Amino acid sequence: MSAVTAGHARRHPRPGPGMVPLGRVAGVPVAAHWSVLGIVALLAIVMARSELPLLAPGQGSLAYALAGVSVALLLMASLLAHEVAHALVARASGVGIEGITLWLLGGTTRMRGEPERPGPELRIAAVGPVVSAALAGLFGLVAVLTRPVVADLVHAVLAELALVNIVLAVFNLLPAAPLDGGRVLRAALWARRGDRWAAAITAAHAGRVLAALLVAGGVVLALGAGPGGLWLALIGWFVGVAAVEEERRARQGRALDGITVGEAATAAPVVVAADGSPAALVAAAGTPRAAIAGVLLTDPAGEPAGYVPPARLRLLGGGRDDRRARRPAPVPASRLTTVRPGDALARFLGDLAVPQGRLVVVDDGTVIGTVSRTEVEDLLRHAATSSPGPPATPSDTTPRRVPAPDAPPPPDWWWHGGPRRPRREPGA
Repeated sequence: MSAVTAGHARRHPRPGPGMVPLGRVAGVPVAAHWSVLGIVALLAIVMARSELPLLAPGQGSLAYALAGVSVALLLMASLLAHEVAHALVARASGVGIEGITLWLLGGTTRMRGEPERPGPELRIAAVGPVVSAALAGLFGLVAVLTRPVVADLVHAVLAELALVNIVLAVFNLLPAAPLDGGRVLRAALWARRGDRWAAAITAAHAGRVLAALLVAGGVVLALGAGPGGLWLALIGWFVGVAAVEEERRARQGRALDGITVGEAATAAPVVVAADGSPAALVAAAGTPRAAIAGVLLTDPAGEPAGYVPPARLRLLGGGRDDRRARRPAPVPASRLTTVRPGDALARFLGDLAVPQGRLVVVDDGTVIGTVSRTEVEDLLRHAATSSPGPPATPSDTTPRRVPAPDAPPPPDWWWHGGPRRPRREPGA
């Protein structure tokens, strides 16, 4: 499943808590969350204890263990290839790539934009399952061609990899958001109807139906065949959470359609060098503008390196010599997205949904304002009260404290995007 966030934006990727950088593939940063160890261990155990002994009986325990680990690691490599395909096609379509993350339930490609037309969106979504299907065919072909000359256990490993990849391809093509097939459905409906928001809502509804079926099926399997069905229920739960969030964002996007970032931006923050002296930050914090708009920290290249909201500036105390003052923790650069004032606000709902997410609005190299979730909430409330017809339901207008649909599980879970969502500070 691929994440889609801000369009025409510049993001500053940094590994989040619990993340291990793995380097770059085709120029795309790749990281793994520690939960990957869970799926690798689980898959290796299942393969070594049940699947591989059935396909290649008579081997020793150590041989099965090594073969199980091989299947698990090669599956992770297959998932990475799936996500790299998304990233490369997105980049070729003009969509920026922030990075790829492997985690417990698969992989996520974090993008900095949405395609402007349904055609590129269709290609970006479809290429992942196509690559998985191609890998299934490759492993299957190698298994058939090498059958007379390789050991039974090696043949079993190749057969399992072919099977798992084809299952991955088929599952991801199910026409339900947030799966790749849901994106394909959204692109097709968008092309047919000309309404991207209605298409997204329909795909999200399909995702909710699929989630209910997966959870119900997992529970039935768990009751009848053992606890293995709980894994299917867990996947269904995640799909349901993401589908609900995707529908919410689509409805918000419809409400914000036509509104630019510049129209939502607050006053420009005071700009201070991130490597400057504490006295410079204290002096900036004492200005009237900082009390309203906060302080933006910049690196030597002039790029945003952090943001201190007005509420946190109070931690600095009242003067330069106040020994009780301490430097407040800024919003990290990884949560700041640089945008232009003419960019559509609806594109950046994903960036603003992450904890402390904020847009930094830059015009010709000058910071002219910022946008946080607070401004979006105000605009949505205004749209709800000023639009004709029956009042919108809270689910249509009020952002709930859950993560972006494309950014994996909820904030109260140990996912790769970071710790629990912090309590929101006044003015933050």
